[in-house]
Amino acid sequence: MSALDSLKDKGQAAGQKIFERVRESSAYAQMMDRYENLTPPGQKIAKLVATVLVLLIILFIPLSNLSTSYTNISMFEEERNLIRELFRTYRESSSNQNLPVPPPADSLMSMVTSVIQRAELLPEQNIGISEGPVEGRMIPSNLVSNVMQVRLAKLNLKQIVDIGGSLVGISDSVKMKDIAIVANASDTRYYDVTYKLYSLKVPEAAPEPMPEPEKKSGRNSNPSSGDEGANE
Repeated sequence: MSALDSLKDKGQAAGQKIFERVRESSAYAQMMDRYENLTPPGQKIAKLVATVLVLLIILFIPLSNLSTSYTNISMFEEERNLIRELFRTYRESSSNQNLPVPPPADSLMSMVTSVIQRAELLPEQNIGISEGPVEGRMIPSNLVSNVMQVRLAKLNLKQIVDIGGSLVGISDSVKMKDIAIVANASDTRYYDVTYKLYSLKVPEAAPEPMPEPEKKSGRNSNPSSGDEGANE
């Protein structure tokens, strides 16, 4: 307790010295002269303003530290969620032994074309199918075989859902990463849609080795030898 009392006395002495220096300064004298010349309501307002300023000065450091802490916590949570998402994606991509080998690019193009044909769209609704780049960090580029973008126009909500479900059902190794929906410029009742399909790199299973041929027994039965022995 003596150390705390000594520290308290030192703080009080330092505060007293600072206060004495402030009182001896010309700026303090001018402020006191202005304060004494104010009306009683003005003096009350001046006291209130001075009190608020002192409180702001005292609370500035804790409030700034609190704001910095909130910012650090928010950044930590964002990075933690990103790391969790990366680990989840890595686990999903690593467990590819149950995934089928995706269809080649030409076959995938034909399958997507068949889905659009079954939707019975008008020619002007089918803007086109094209290959696209790998975007984002959700799926690493070394795990993507190819990217296909399907652009359609003037679809209603039912068509968007039906076509999207059919595209997702092409293969378990073909994932729909993004779907962009915007209102059609000429008719806002309908929507222009872009589906982005990612074909994953799934290695082909190694062929099983051929079973070894069964070894024949070393003893061969020869019925004629028995007959010859009997004749002798």
